[in-house]
Amino acid sequence: MIGKRSVQNIRQNLSTLYKVLIISYQFTNTTTTVALTQIPEAITGALIAGVNPALALQSTWLMNILTAIIGGRPGMISGTTPFIGIALAGLVEESGVEYVYYAVMFAGFLQLVFGIMGLGGVLTRFLPYSVVQGFSNAMALYIVAAQFRFGKVAPDKSFLAEYSTRHLVEPGHSWAHITDNGTDWKLGSSMVILGIHAGVAFLICLALPKLTRVVPSAFVAIVVCTFAEHMFIRQPSDFRSALIEDFGLVKTSLMEPIWSDNDITLPGFNLDTFEKVYLYGLAVFGTGLCESLLATHIVDELTEMKGGKNRVAIGQGVANIVSSMFGGMGGSGSIAQSIVANHSDGITNLCTFLTGAFVLFFVYVASPMVNIVPLGAIAGIMTWAAFKLVDWESLLQALAALLPLTIRDKVNLDCKTPRADALIMLAVMAITLCLDLSIGLLSGVLIAVFLFVHDNSRRVIVEREVNTEESTSVIYNVTGPIFFATAGGFCDIFPLEEIQFDPDEVVILLEGAEIYDYSGMVALRKVYDRFADLGKVVHLSLLSPTSRRLMEKTAYMWQGVNFLEVEEVDQSFDHSTLVSESVNQG
Repeated sequence: MIGKRSVQNIRQNLSTLYKVLIISYQFTNTTTTVALTQIPEAITGALIAGVNPALALQSTWLMNILTAIIGGRPGMISGTTPFIGIALAGLVEESGVEYVYYAVMFAGFLQLVFGIMGLGGVLTRFLPYSVVQGFSNAMALYIVAAQFRFGKVAPDKSFLAEYSTRHLVEPGHSWAHITDNGTDWKLGSSMVILGIHAGVAFLICLALPKLTRVVPSAFVAIVVCTFAEHMFIRQPSDFRSALIEDFGLVKTSLMEPIWSDNDITLPGFNLDTFEKVYLYGLAVFGTGLCESLLATHIVDELTEMKGGKNRVAIGQGVANIVSSMFGGMGGSGSIAQSIVANHSDGITNLCTFLTGAFVLFFVYVASPMVNIVPLGAIAGIMTWAAFKLVDWESLLQALAALLPLTIRDKVNLDCKTPRADALIMLAVMAITLCLDLSIGLLSGVLIAVFLFVHDNSRRVIVEREVNTEESTSVIYNVTGPIFFATAGGFCDIFPLEEIQFDPDEVVILLEGAEIYDYSGMVALRKVYDRFADLGKVVHLSLLSPTSRRLMEKTAYMWQGVNFLEVEEVDQSFDHSTLVSESVNQG
């Protein structure tokens, strides 16, 4: 007879096995879904660059596997994205596809060095939250706009698609495939069915997680739309919608190093080749790194777990180098696919690895199964990912910031943010959509820095205190930051025509001030010398520890300067008899 303990062990083992099977099932569905949705995105990047989609598919599966092994951000999906296609389009048009491999290799090397030097975390510190909000909203709109390609790009076009080339600064390029009149929309039943597929997929992704999370909603959407397309639309009628194979066949040759591939004629590895590729390599480096680090930041926010920014840069660099060596066009972290994976509970490196493995499987083994998936299902899933990516609260806050107080009170909008932050967010959205990802981020950071400097340049306050009984000493109590933006104004607070009438002893208290740079030190020394040249005895006192450490590094500048410790400040000042006068830097 089987004892009670044996029965309990069997039950525990069966329970553990059941949990393992459930987790494996969820992982399989999640990674299958992400792989299926990533293939059209990779093909889109190839069409924009004007190269064979095989280059994008090769990079996509390689980068996912390599970044997972190296240890990039868990749950972040990588691969060829439209922004990488944009960065390489000019090179393909000017010099040919053979130069793409060297450009991506150079970009990967720069990303690798960037990560090894530990600059990944430094870069993200310069991204204000309003910049991240604006970028997220712009990316959501870009993702939605990209889905319209499925209704307009003709299936018989060559790889050099009509929208494959663009200049770095080209307003409205993100929407060119929608507004351009050179190509016709696929009107009629095909477009209607594509729209229905998109709507059904979007609703499934939106509603199913509220009922159950056992099966990823995006996977269910693909299965339902594919089954409906081939069983209820194509079988009983002549109606049909576009499939993945109509957009670009999922098929590629076996992986082979570019130096031994007879189908590739590589240019010489020399200075002339470098001159042709280095600018485009820098574009891939900047665009790919920015998109990867922002994808990391967004996944960090969703999972509330921090990923290693430098490890992400190293992983992206190695993956780009290896993928280019085997005939890939490189890539970066994919924000949209990472959102899809995250909302399907794919938040580990295993998910990233399996996504690459499934893309590899679909490309080399099961391409017929992928080719029959309706593009409408992909469009619906990506629209759902964009919906989840939008920071709706930030849009409401920006609206509240633009409205006057009377209107906000009437509609009970109490979520106003500073107008400067609203301006930064809207500017990043507009520039990212109209120009370029890297330009949008850089512009947002520059605007934030300018507004920060402008705001802090008006925060220097000097209070003048004089003993009205003896009038032998004067104290200037300085508060605020002293740096390059405030240095000139700080000196202007002490004009010669006024300070010449001050008492013979001057104490400048810096307890509430902070000296940040060389300009601040020069300004403080100028003010000191201005008093000293008038024959007055000047003392600097109550320096903050950080200001003192900075000034000690340039000790030669402070030779002959009198410093007072706290206990040495003239205690004879009776503050009840002091006359205080406050002067702001305007």
